[in-house]
Amino acid sequence: MGGMGDILLATPMARALHHHFETEGRSCVMDFVVAKGMAPALTGIGYIRRVVEFDKHPDGDGRLRNLLPFLQKIRNERYDIVLNLQPHLKTWAIAYACGAKTVVNLRKDRSVNAQTGKMRHTIDDYNKEIRRFGVESVGDWRMDFFVPEEAKKKVSDILRDNGISASDTVIVVNPAGTRPINRWPTERFAGFAEEILQDLPHAKLIITGGPHDTPLAEGILEKTNAPIVNLCNKLTVKELGALLQRANTVVTGDTGPLHIASAVGAPLVCLSGAADPDRTGPTSPRDLVVINRSLPCVPCRDRVCKRGDIACMTQMPVAWVREAVVKRMNSRFD
Repeated sequence: MGGMGDILLATPMARALHHHFETEGRSCVMDFVVAKGMAPALTGIGYIRRVVEFDKHPDGDGRLRNLLPFLQKIRNERYDIVLNLQPHLKTWAIAYACGAKTVVNLRKDRSVNAQTGKMRHTIDDYNKEIRRFGVESVGDWRMDFFVPEEAKKKVSDILRDNGISASDTVIVVNPAGTRPINRWPTERFAGFAEEILQDLPHAKLIITGGPHDTPLAEGILEKTNAPIVNLCNKLTVKELGALLQRANTVVTGDTGPLHIASAVGAPLVCLSGAADPDRTGPTSPRDLVVINRSLPCVPCRDRVCKRGDIACMTQMPVAWVREAVVKRMNSRFD
């Protein structure tokens, strides 16, 4: 029931569990229940039979008269196992209404490893719940996201219409974030756009975002004369995946597109402040995280800044991000 990132972070665990049962000679039918609008995160993945959307809106499936038919629909599937990765009242109701023999509720483990000083990553946190089924470890933390050919073609056409060829260097900037505490200021993004073109004068810059992110994109464009292609609110989720797959580097905070980019293998520069990259950040050792750990509150892992100034993001220098992008792009050719 979580966001796009929460769903994608669960795919390594789901893939490993499916593979485990198949290897044992048992067929494995796997369905996912996700919040309304989140199905594109999982559609097209081979080991998932069906993605069921649950409308959490008060007038949707969360309403009692709608909830009961939904629960009956789930119960009719006669599942053997339910993995509840977002434990709260509604998901408990769904889990136990299924009548499954085995119900596993995620026990979040945010412990810090004494040797590394790092918090347990969410992927590993999910993975620990399937050991009871005989899966000793999940070595491959690669997330899954399926990009259909039609999405690739559509993006190719959009890029061509904007003067971007297959040989051009593309830098995708995602300024959005579900919470303000995870956003780099628009003026910093504008400054980055101008400065990165000094290092990479032939690079093509693209801004992305969803329906609610248009003001952020427009705010950046208003503050710079740098040539930027604005694709905010112009792509489907699958088309966004195709664009990120095409990108030479993606610059984003800790939000859904970060995990889509990671899943499709895009080179990443992640801007972190409140969000702990050890918990939800990129998993590739080649991806870079820009974070100011000299601030005593970083990472606070809060939803709202207790300081009130979001210093971790507002004071993050453009030079740090610029240097990280150049370094990440160069690492592709090492």
